[in-house]
Amino acid sequence: MYLRVVKWLLLLSFGISVSSMSEVWVEFRAPRFVVHGHSATLRCNHNVDPETLYKVVFFKNSQRIMQYVRGRDPPYEFYNITGADINLIKVSPTSITLDRMDFSAAGTYACEIALEIPLYSKASKIHEINVIVRQKHRPKIKIKQEKLSPSGDLEATCHSGPAYPAPHLTWLINNVKVDERLTIPHGTMNVHRHHHGMPLAITNSSLKFPLSGLQIYPNHTVDITCLSTIPSYPTVGEGYADVQNQTVTVNLVRLEPSPTQLPVKIISDNTNNSCKMSFTSFYIMLLLVAQVLP
Repeated sequence: MYLRVVKWLLLLSFGISVSSMSEVWVEFRAPRFVVHGHSATLRCNHNVDPETLYKVVFFKNSQRIMQYVRGRDPPYEFYNITGADINLIKVSPTSITLDRMDFSAAGTYACEIALEIPLYSKASKIHEINVIVRQKHRPKIKIKQEKLSPSGDLEATCHSGPAYPAPHLTWLINNVKVDERLTIPHGTMNVHRHHHGMPLAITNSSLKFPLSGLQIYPNHTVDITCLSTIPSYPTVGEGYADVQNQTVTVNLVRLEPSPTQLPVKIISDNTNNSCKMSFTSFYIMLLLVAQVLP
């Protein structure tokens, strides 16, 4: 009878716990981009009572890199990880810190928690971490025309500084993003520079923007900005992993139409009569000289 009661209580407890398992959540938190040689902290957030939590496992590319088991001595177990060092001082049951991250440390990461009573485990979603090399130089803009008319087109080119991966370029006119249909991407190109064996690349883009209809600044200028970023859009709570920009201010001039015919000089009547008298005097002088000569 006693065993039956104990078994019934265990089943009841198990049933209640399982019915509440749908409310358990697990979230892996880490930066999406890490600068080469820097550190990153990986966290396994959850809503399970620490006294109920039995095990936490961190994974990289589906392979274990750290495991915590409550009640064991020692509670932590570490596995090989390429491209980074686990900071043993900063480790906790739900977080680890990777130091001196190399390019091979990039990959997919996740974590999993487990309960002992009842037996239950739940994994987080996969999270991708990229190792990058920041740009050391601002992008460079070249304007095709030296003089711009308010009714003409603005044509320009831009190329980013070397980085890994190749940056994304965004054009802005007067601090407003340009419609991508007015830009022409020219892709990326590797440069003769490496960072710890990784080749760096630049990105090229051109722009043809109609100035007609654009609200010109009072001083008849237009600001052209080339924004060079990694990644192409900022992440929520992190912003850009790397961002550089250059802005060029262009003066607009009203270009006069070219003349359709050669200019004609208008001579007044007085000037015309004076020219006639000079010609007559010169002609009479020639006749006198002709008579004198044999």
